[in-house]
Amino acid sequence: MKIKEVIEVLESFAPPALAEEWDNVGLMLGDAGQDCNGILLALDLTSEIIGQAEKSGCNLIVTHHPFIFHALRNVDFSEAKGRAVARLIKSGICVYSMHTNLDKADGGINCELCNILGGRLVNNDGLGALFEIKPVRLADFAKLVAEKLGDRSVKIAGNPDKTVGRVYVVGGSGGSEYERARQCADVLLTGDLKHHNYIEAAEDGLALVEFSHFASEVIATDILTKALESTGVKTIKAKQNSPFR
Repeated sequence: MKIKEVIEVLESFAPPALAEEWDNVGLMLGDAGQDCNGILLALDLTSEIIGQAEKSGCNLIVTHHPFIFHALRNVDFSEAKGRAVARLIKSGICVYSMHTNLDKADGGINCELCNILGGRLVNNDGLGALFEIKPVRLADFAKLVAEKLGDRSVKIAGNPDKTVGRVYVVGGSGGSEYERARQCADVLLTGDLKHHNYIEAAEDGLALVEFSHFASEVIATDILTKALESTGVKTIKAKQNSPFR
């Protein structure tokens, strides 16, 4: 199977048209016309991930976070990005990235977070998804998030005894969806919030549950493994850890 045929499978699951206009998704680097020897799935592209692809014989790396997000003004081999570009070209490895289109896709990251937390999906709209759970205390919901996602960094804003039943979830950074969440949910669940979101929430009465950006999106590799089953190509989930302790 050609790499371009693998890409067709990926894009049928999470069409690039779903991506936000500010995003950069699709083929980041490489020749999609070559045969696909194996696929490595990762959240981010790092030198360690490239090494895993080289050792496992995978010539396609699929990442969630775009390898190239901002325009490259130069490719300087003394810098990490430039070294990665040079190494990928030398090794004949293609890089394909799926970002907000994977967040928003049916069966994508937001929907999978709903499933993991035992919710009932109401709608998958905008950058996030609204789902319902059996009403519980905010503190207990936060503990459920920590347990199900294996994340010890979960924190909350709001009365711990507040009852929450409608959850608006945004994988990754979801502060921009604050207003949408305030209008439809009891709690905003996301992987990245700013100080001003916490200040606004205290005034508005919207509960917040923040887990790590890594924990909210590392499930992308599980989702993509299932999406690629039909290809029959060797598919490997990269070994990766949260960047902080």
